Amino acid sequence: MAASKDLAGILSKLDPVRYKAIIERAANQGYHDHKFDKIPDHPEYGTTMCPKIQLVNDLSQFPELEEIRQQVMSGDFDDEADAEDQQEMRGWLMDDNSPDAMFKTLGFDPPTKKEREERRKGKLNN
Repeated sequence: MAASKDLAGILSKLDPVRYKAIIERAANQGYHDHKFDKIPDHPEYGTTMCPKIQLVNDLSQFPELEEIRQQVMSGDFDDEADAEDQQEMRGWLMDDNSPDAMFKTLGFDPPTKKEREERRKGKLNN
């Protein structure tokens, strides 16, 4: 979860027992947009299509958390992409053969022709 809003910490202060499952998943980055499917001890996290929707659904089980659920939907708990996440996103853009303008719009340096070719070769060899 985003450093500016610590969902696990907030829910722990409210009721660490009642919200235990959400607290554990949030603390383990199970709702993180880029890391949710890479947590070795919790392969079940990777079965969701969208971690943010999973979080909204999990929070909806508790009507008293409606304000927090609304904050999640508004993006107040969105993750910042770290360097590893940014590299992964850049790779997705190359996989999609995105134009250089798309890279620039998202704040990435456009790949060189060589980078694009190497990425394509790597994908074909896997």
